Amino acid sequence: MKLWSKAMIWFALSLFVLYLVDVFTVSPTVTSGNGNLGLLFVFPAPIVCFFFIKHLRKVLQSLDLQPKTWLWIRVGSLLFFAIGCLLEYQYVLHMIHSLGGTPKEEASRIYRYPWLNQYTNTMFVNVYTFLCISTLAICFTKKK
Repeated sequence: MKLWSKAMIWFALSLFVLYLVDVFTVSPTVTSGNGNLGLLFVFPAPIVCFFFIKHLRKVLQSLDLQPKTWLWIRVGSLLFFAIGCLLEYQYVLHMIHSLGGTPKEEASRIYRYPWLNQYTNTMFVNVYTFLCISTLAICFTKKK
């Protein structure tokens, strides 16, 4: 199998796992009593994303690029990393606001819950964290 096709398969699997985490995370407006089914996908998600990044780095290393092109790739990936971090920060703030506060606040829907619970799975595993980790890995990819 070609490097690109393996990377694309892992990319598709990564997006699918991110989608499943989102589907099985309970909305802050809903009361849940069924436990945290999202945990079934929260823990495999980083593993699947790791394999995508591994194959993506192999693809990038196999390309015959000029040093100036590598510089632009690194600058672009750092820019996307910064954008992803900003979006993740805003997403987490919005989620905490939607839940009524942190686990230490009595008015919060997640009062006395751990930070990782049926309402907050997507705070840790989402497209923004995937973007941040992927672009950071691209930035530190070196040509063989």
